[in-house]
Amino acid sequence: MFNDSQISKWIEKHGTATSFTFIVYGDLKENEVELLIKGLVIHLEYRNIMHNMAVFFDPISEEQAVAWNTFQGTSLSFVFAGDMTEIENEVKMIIKDGLKYMRYKNEYLGLYRSDSHV
Repeated sequence: MFNDSQISKWIEKHGTATSFTFIVYGDLKENEVELLIKGLVIHLEYRNIMHNMAVFFDPISEEQAVAWNTFQGTSLSFVFAGDMTEIENEVKMIIKDGLKYMRYKNEYLGLYRSDSHV
């Protein structure tokens, strides 16, 4: 799913990685993503369920939007080491609330598990 060496190492070590993906209908800036990350990390640390996490955010151009049958904006994914499906509702709630606070329309696209098949 993600071509990142650290994610590959997580999959090798934990057998899987879990990603939660959102589409944001706007030009999400780096400092706004950092704010979302801080909110999520604080919540998960408070609940003692924080694991290794990587965040990917990429703009969706007009050409990509046409190809993917979606709209222009920003793709935002939170990737965790291991099977983290049990925290889906928490991640979804925190990120959607943060985006709403920043006045961005958004949509949760769902979770995806990348499994090791060795």
